[in-house]
Amino acid sequence: MDPKDTFLGVETCDLATSLPVADVILFGASDATPYAAGQTSHSANAPHFIRRALSHYESDLNRWDFDQEAELLAPTKLEVLDGGNLVTDPMTPESNRDAIRTTTQAILSAGAVPILLGGDDSVPIPFFEAFRESKGLTILQIDAHLDWHDQRNGSGYTFSSTMRRASELPWVKRIVQVGLRGIGGSGRAEYDHARAWGAKIVTARDIRLHGIAGVLELIEDDSECLITIDCDGLDPSVIPGVLIPQPGGLSYFDVVDLMRGVASKCRIVGLDIVEFVPERDVQNLGAIAIARILCNGLGCIRKRAV
Repeated sequence: MDPKDTFLGVETCDLATSLPVADVILFGASDATPYAAGQTSHSANAPHFIRRALSHYESDLNRWDFDQEAELLAPTKLEVLDGGNLVTDPMTPESNRDAIRTTTQAILSAGAVPILLGGDDSVPIPFFEAFRESKGLTILQIDAHLDWHDQRNGSGYTFSSTMRRASELPWVKRIVQVGLRGIGGSGRAEYDHARAWGAKIVTARDIRLHGIAGVLELIEDDSECLITIDCDGLDPSVIPGVLIPQPGGLSYFDVVDLMRGVASKCRIVGLDIVEFVPERDVQNLGAIAIARILCNGLGCIRKRAV
């Protein structure tokens, strides 16, 4: 992978070899488990567009970032590497999931925080599975939808089942779902199952009325938190390029302030961003917003590490 194709021009690493020392290692996965058998993800091209959204800042990563109240990405303070994209194929969902899981485990074993660029919302399932060494994982999900189906189209690993599969992992202690609104694929049975498991559900309307303080109260102090972001969790005015846009989502600063609040309480051990459809984007606005969220996520990891 050429450094000019990495996120913010950071150095590359080879995911197939022994990984070097780093604070964060980023990688992409275009496919995991297709919704329609053999059909590539609607978000297959997202990793490329996200990486290139801020390419004009690569020449000076010490520029002042007012959202972070710090440098954009000071290499002397946080070592970030980009491993490129995994080779995935919509015809081989099990192999895709194995590759995502194995790569994430390797990054964790190297002592780095993994950041995963999808791909659709089936990509996080094997990502979650890699955190089996966690002593008790909190998953903070930002999404318009519940994603709690047991199966859809004969599979339990598509983007309809992401949080249901997460709930079955013994190392997942807590699930906080934020931004739900509109009409999704779930019905009363899925909603009741999520609540019975103990998922904390905070709708977009709740955020609109009460802000993010109530969400942060649901995150335990000194815990390990994985943040998973489905782009339709944000309002389509922020990220227009999604498969099923729903009005009334979270703002850019809702997400940034959530990440900052989480980092002030506990350790962010992983981050994924999925369900961006670049072919539906408007003037690159969504790609820029996602890339800026990534920048702020890196800043949160850096502050916690210092």
